[in-house]
Amino acid sequence: MDKIRAFLDYLEGEGIERCVLLSRDNINYFLERYPPYNSLLTFHVKEGRAVLHLPKLEYRGFQDGEIEVSLMENVKDVIKGCDGVEETFPVKYLKYLAGDYKVVSKKLLEMRSVKRGREIEFIRRASRISRRAMEYGIECLSRENITEIELAGEIEYKMKKMGSIKPAFDSIVISDRKTALPHGLPSRDVIRNIVVIDIGAVYRGYCSDITRTVILKEDRRYREIYELVSEVKGELEDHLREGVPVRELDRLARDLMGEYKGYFIHSLGHGVGVSVHEEPSISSKTREDVTLKENMVITLEPGIYLEDFGVRIEDLYLIKKDGFKIL
Repeated sequence: MDKIRAFLDYLEGEGIERCVLLSRDNINYFLERYPPYNSLLTFHVKEGRAVLHLPKLEYRGFQDGEIEVSLMENVKDVIKGCDGVEETFPVKYLKYLAGDYKVVSKKLLEMRSVKRGREIEFIRRASRISRRAMEYGIECLSRENITEIELAGEIEYKMKKMGSIKPAFDSIVISDRKTALPHGLPSRDVIRNIVVIDIGAVYRGYCSDITRTVILKEDRRYREIYELVSEVKGELEDHLREGVPVRELDRLARDLMGEYKGYFIHSLGHGVGVSVHEEPSISSKTREDVTLKENMVITLEPGIYLEDFGVRIEDLYLIKKDGFKIL
């Protein structure tokens, strides 16, 4: 696989002989499938190979002709002497590493930020699932006295039925005054007035992310803020293409919000892949030299959060040389 070859070349250039990965997201990235529990992935530079190590419980049921698989008797035997690790490497295993080990997380995040052919297709499949689940969820709003937690359950069940391994994150279904909380969680409250639904699916370990705000009771203030957020998102789409500095997008979003920019209290967006939050962060805090690259997959999620309600709209975009495709 070209990803494995590229990473082996990087390790060789860094003088790393044997690297071990424990993070499921990083293992997922190289396998391009959801990895078994308690698996480890090692890279052996001199032999030019990668090996997936599985405990007995997982070994019998795993079949993948694209990577070498080994039965793992003991974790420490796999880790012992490795000189390349992730920054999240467990402290309890540090004593088994080579004394001059190096952290490879920055390179992994860089590689994961630009998607390849199958990755894009998997994210597109996840996006299709979450979009249909969103449409279904909005239909369910016509049910009398449906609660936030009930609607979240309906949506997650729909995503499962369509092939999602799990939700990409804790589903957000909040209404009325709670919509002023960007990451509020669903409760037994009956949905009323205005509702924010933020959901994501997972296909082959790759995530999607979509948010909609639905006005249930017509209100001048709801409508005014909704239309402003929608207009801002549309303006931002005109700037999506390779080479655009991500800090510029965040700055532009706040400028377009005018008097409401102080009520936009989170970053504009983020990359999406095997994790729902990946590089690049579409934020004013991102380094000035970070720009959009072809085949990055990012979200734009402008939002305005007033004291008694909030509005957020989010979509997923595949960056192209001269524009984007909405996923």
